[in-house]
Amino acid sequence: MTTWRDHKARVPLRGEAARAYEAARREMGIGYLILKARAAAGLTQRELAMEIGTSQPTVARWESGAQLPSVRSLTRIAEATGFQLTVGLRRGDAPGRAFLSVGVQG
Repeated sequence: MTTWRDHKARVPLRGEAARAYEAARREMGIGYLILKARAAAGLTQRELAMEIGTSQPTVARWESGAQLPSVRSLTRIAEATGFQLTVGLRRGDAPGRAFLSVGVQG
């Protein structure tokens, strides 16, 4: 039986499909950031879950965008991956001017 991982390795996305897949991943927002931070830290979903005291399926749901993590969980993710968490708000009617952010410490 062929696993999804084996199939993706054997038949990678190319061209327009690869660009569309990457664009969709970026649109996922926070899930994509979690995935990138985890990968940059060289952690598997299971390892990250163990570091922050949750389960691998929970990390998978965050990364897929199916579930949103709490600010507390985001703080733990940032600490475990070596990143700093910054939370911000931007007004839609004044994108260049009204931006509020705060660094979140664990």
